[in-house]
Amino acid sequence: MANIVLVHGAWPGAGCYRDTAKALRAMGHDVFTPTHTGLGERYHLSAETITLETHVRDVLGCIEAEELTDIILCGHSYGGMVITCVADRIPERIRSIIYIDAFVPEDGETLVDLIHKTLPADVAPLFLDSWRDSARRDHGGMVQPITAEMFGIDPRHHDWVDRRSRPQSFATFNSPALLSHHTHPIRDRHFLFATKWAPTPFQFYADKFRPDPAWRVVDMDTSHDIMVDMPLELAALIDGVATSRP
Repeated sequence: MANIVLVHGAWPGAGCYRDTAKALRAMGHDVFTPTHTGLGERYHLSAETITLETHVRDVLGCIEAEELTDIILCGHSYGGMVITCVADRIPERIRSIIYIDAFVPEDGETLVDLIHKTLPADVAPLFLDSWRDSARRDHGGMVQPITAEMFGIDPRHHDWVDRRSRPQSFATFNSPALLSHHTHPIRDRHFLFATKWAPTPFQFYADKFRPDPAWRVVDMDTSHDIMVDMPLELAALIDGVATSRP
């Protein structure tokens, strides 16, 4: 079967993939869920100096330590920033890439840039101003988590998601994706779009990639946290990618 690497987004740890990872392992896949420095069970390493590059190296380190090849690389939300950089550096190890309601940066773009790029001018400041205010608080440089309710997550899961989320360094949102390739290095590309969260920056990518034959776009009738509200459906989609050859 396949080597599957699940990369989480901002604020939670890799535990958000608990049920999806369990289902994929039951299907026979080898599943790896690295947690970003400063989040989840690695919250004790939290610091305002952590950047996107730190998290890129976390995932690269997992891949190197486990000696993985022929990888299905998946990233959720902010994790799209991470997997884009990872795929750019080791494209020969990546078979397929799956963006789970995630950002897809171009060279030099920060997540802050992408909020401006993908959301209306009257909506983007609602995100960014609150993040900057949070980072300025006590000069801490940390951004408080967006709540599960704001992400449109099923109320049954609010408490579980919120108690697992931790402040994240603003520098991770304000550091650029540094890419060597002028085009996406991975040929088999998928974008999963969560249709039940609005306003969403990810409508931009669904619309952009839908007519592009190089991408497969799948609409999912759920909240932004697909792995929380539809973990088994997500596992089935990833399994479908893993068991078919591009």
